Amino acid sequence: MQFYTAGRVGEIAGLQWENVDLKNRRMLIKQTCIWCMTNKTFVELKPFPKNKETRVCYITDEIRDILMRQKAFQIEGNDFVFHVEGSPLNYGTIQINYRGAQRKSGIPYSGTHILRHGMAKLARKVGGGLDAVIAMTGHKDIKLADHYSKCNEDDQKEVSEKIMQHVRSIKGEEVQSFDNVFSLIDLKRVKNS
Repeated sequence: MQFYTAGRVGEIAGLQWENVDLKNRRMLIKQTCIWCMTNKTFVELKPFPKNKETRVCYITDEIRDILMRQKAFQIEGNDFVFHVEGSPLNYGTIQINYRGAQRKSGIPYSGTHILRHGMAKLARKVGGGLDAVIAMTGHKDIKLADHYSKCNEDDQKEVSEKIMQHVRSIKGEEVQSFDNVFSLIDLKRVKNS
């Protein structure tokens, strides 16, 4: 869910059913979990995310599937979408499960925040720019959006190939004319005469 929403781990752990509208395929990232960093246990549900602004997320089919599975575990009087027998998730529990999944997949360990970076990078690649990153992550600062979605040599290679493929496809469509091109030598001769 963190990847699909490009959210912070605390925002997803703090997701409340009251902010999920399955019918209209819309959910609000409105609160965030605060954990004690000494023992990584839940302390409180903060009424706003890190940037203090509620963010709307579209519920894709993948997100809907996750939410429908979680609906089976919904407990009356408990509004947390993700919980363990009614108790909010502890950060330690999230870390252990995330590390286990990474170990099984063979992916080197990194914290869950890499999921936010991964979605930001995909948003930039698929959406075509920083506007798409901002739409997914909710960043207000363009420099942060750029940082989260950094392009690398592989991205440059891919874009170069796409551009050249496009250029090759139109190469035969237009006849190139060099009538408006002046030789520098000829230009110097005209200037000196």
